[in-house]
Amino acid sequence: MAYELNDVSVSYEGRTVLDQVSCIIPTGKWISIIGPTGAGKSTFVKVLKGLIPDIQGEYRINQHPCPRDARQQIKVVPDIGYVFQHPEHQIFETSVFKELAFGPKMQGFSTQQVEEAIELVLPKVGLTKDILPSVPFHLSGGEKRRIAIASVLITNPKVLILDEPTVGLDPVTRAALLTQLKDWQQQDQRTILFVSHQMEEVAEYSDEIMLFQEGRLLAHLDAVSLFIDNSILVERTGLNLPESIQLLKLVEELSKERIEVSSCKEQEIIAKILPIWQARGASYGE
Repeated sequence: MAYELNDVSVSYEGRTVLDQVSCIIPTGKWISIIGPTGAGKSTFVKVLKGLIPDIQGEYRINQHPCPRDARQQIKVVPDIGYVFQHPEHQIFETSVFKELAFGPKMQGFSTQQVEEAIELVLPKVGLTKDILPSVPFHLSGGEKRRIAIASVLITNPKVLILDEPTVGLDPVTRAALLTQLKDWQQQDQRTILFVSHQMEEVAEYSDEIMLFQEGRLLAHLDAVSLFIDNSILVERTGLNLPESIQLLKLVEELSKERIEVSSCKEQEIIAKILPIWQARGASYGE
């Protein structure tokens, strides 16, 4: 399933918030959407979901124009799941079971199919069946977040939009949640669009990154190409590079060596720079 924008613009009250954006969203990738506040990130993903019915330009799905209603406004795209910035605010049912069952029931699932779908989705967000009778509003923030995400995943979307999904979570909970989502994305060959200001998370999980500024798409590159080969482009937008990339560049500068990496994952970068740093320290000790 390919989603393609050609010269898409969006304006509110005479102000352009998305400016002639053209891109293709590939299948089976974790694509992070970054940029300073007001860059157009949330508007971009809302366009893809079909939440902004009036756009200029062309939106195509599988090489066909995005479906429109009788007034020629773009319809909501059902194959794309959307998890908002505070997804726990999407919860409305009186038990976790009812919350998770709502989407499948709306799709016409039988009682048995609903139960099977719930059983399959719970491990994907790190939950067990013990939580099903619980009242969602009495759970912790992290548990609410997982339930809200599970309620979207259970509808089996081809694309999952995550708009700042880790805001307000502690580091351990953030890492566990993102790791489980990465497993889902890779195992099911799904696409994740991850809107975030957390550059360390972007570096750790991204296959590709889209960089926005003032409504324009400045770059759509893999993580290494953007953060390492085109880091100056990121810094010009006012964003900080991930700390691991900053450390990599510092060691390169001090050692006068070019350090080749195949990803921006923190563990790989540390493994690459540690021997060089240790050798540099040993030379000072001689």
